[in-house]
Amino acid sequence: MFKPKPEYLAAAEHAYRFLFEHFWDQEFGGIYWAMNYDGSVSDSTKHTYNQAFAIYALSSYFAATGQQEALERAFALYEIIERKCKDERGYLESFNYKFEPEDKSKLSENGVLAARTMNTLLHVFEAYTELYRVLKTQATNVQGELDVRKLDVRAWQVKHNLYYMLDLILEKIYNPVLGRQEVFFDDNWQSLIDLHSYGHDIETSWLVDRCLEVLDNQYYRVKLRPVVDTLAQRVYACAYREHSLLNECERGVDNTNRVWWIQAEGVVGFLNAYRNLREDKFLTAAADIYHYIMTTMVDPRPGSEWYWSVNAAGQPNPQPIVEPWKCP
Repeated sequence: MFKPKPEYLAAAEHAYRFLFEHFWDQEFGGIYWAMNYDGSVSDSTKHTYNQAFAIYALSSYFAATGQQEALERAFALYEIIERKCKDERGYLESFNYKFEPEDKSKLSENGVLAARTMNTLLHVFEAYTELYRVLKTQATNVQGELDVRKLDVRAWQVKHNLYYMLDLILEKIYNPVLGRQEVFFDDNWQSLIDLHSYGHDIETSWLVDRCLEVLDNQYYRVKLRPVVDTLAQRVYACAYREHSLLNECERGVDNTNRVWWIQAEGVVGFLNAYRNLREDKFLTAAADIYHYIMTTMVDPRPGSEWYWSVNAAGQPNPQPIVEPWKCP
């Protein structure tokens, strides 16, 4: 049986304290984008994306520790997103510290400035899945069976919004003609660029499947499982080359860099595809990418970890080992 290591719990507790002693805005609510090491504000942006990741972290911290305060704070951030970071068409992007709309460049790239992004929706969706999962635990009996009559109102609210986002993924994000997701959108969900983001598609395939498992709703399983399977199959066909996953394809041209997080998502996503489809090629691909990570993506220097990216020949690109978009 797995036994957690005390030093990992201590690190999580330190992060939890720092988050709420410094990142949490006591006046306007929400989480700042970035802090300096001494707890002063480095970037006071409040992006929907980083509110979502705080929810994900706090929900997981509650699952590990049972600390009710963490769950209450996770739900408080959920309410902030629903009140301040959403309109009648979906989730919005970037705000200043008062939650007033501001520059949207943080999650826009490839030469476009998007009003809405697949990436922000994906990570709100990911966070809400984990929040709903831990809220459900309070209505689960000792035999592991869920009594829906004991779900509190918060769980029902989060569940409703997961259904809402599954519909957005199916109706606005997913392109059934191309078998991929679109990435950047105007305010009315019109795609702004011909871009196939391989990493996001394989990530979405397992995150949607994870949500379907947590929700346990047959109607949505029937609607979304074909999308899950197609995303994984298309990434395998288009991006799995030379033991690894390419970065993306913009306007028909592949970016052949191998990026750290895309390889990680590839392992998880192909394992999930193997579980669903029972095709050996996905299991082989997951193992192959894992071997590539260990032999090519991992920086062998003492005290280091993974490179940000390597080129097609497996040589590291000149990028930081850790920075705001590259975590351990």
